[in-house]
Amino acid sequence: MSLSTESLGRILLADDDGAFRVATTAFLRQQGYECESVPDAGAAAKLLGASEFDLLISDIQMPGNAGLEFIEGLPQAATGLPVILLTGHPSMQSAVRSVRLRVAAYLVKPCDPDELLGLASQAIANYHSYRAVSANRERLENWARDLAKIEEVLRTSPAGAAASMEAYFNLTLRNLLAALVDLKQFNEVLIRPGKGGSLENAALHKALQETIAVLERTKQSFKSKELGELRKRLEGLLQATRETANH
Repeated sequence: MSLSTESLGRILLADDDGAFRVATTAFLRQQGYECESVPDAGAAAKLLGASEFDLLISDIQMPGNAGLEFIEGLPQAATGLPVILLTGHPSMQSAVRSVRLRVAAYLVKPCDPDELLGLASQAIANYHSYRAVSANRERLENWARDLAKIEEVLRTSPAGAAASMEAYFNLTLRNLLAALVDLKQFNEVLIRPGKGGSLENAALHKALQETIAVLERTKQSFKSKELGELRKRLEGLLQATRETANH
């Protein structure tokens, strides 16, 4: 049983078997997950539209999903959300359709609790990684568009060069900060209990320290309230990563 008060992730359990739903919800909560449960696909769709989840555990034969139509439409409701399918009546047809839908797992009831926990943990970790990479890609696309605007000003308006270079400096530092925050969050996913940890916090600390040092050295050349606030936020992030490493 998990002794941590920090949630390991948000799980939505959709199953029309009341006894199974209550028992599994209680079990997942005991292990440190936030877990909401619903009896059918309609209620599940409503919750997915109103809140973010890290994993869907869904029965195949529940109302609204008898032909896996709910799972097939899931990408439109929650892009990339991992799914673990459960069934008390396994069939070749449902297994083949599950593979085509690329679900995280297909389990037959009664499923082994340890196996369910292992699959849930891995699926949630993969989803967090997917979201981090997706957000970073979107940020890079926005960064490229902003850089193109600055580039155009420099090309067509030489008189605005000084202001454009400061805008470039501010833009670069803002995106650097955002990337460092993403790296910190990604690192926390990898070092969570039971994951072992494959990234070293030292690399993140060094990057933060070097960025703060650059801001300190250039503060006379680039005087702005925004840069001063950025430096404070970076120092706060550095302190937060130190505290994370010490826990």
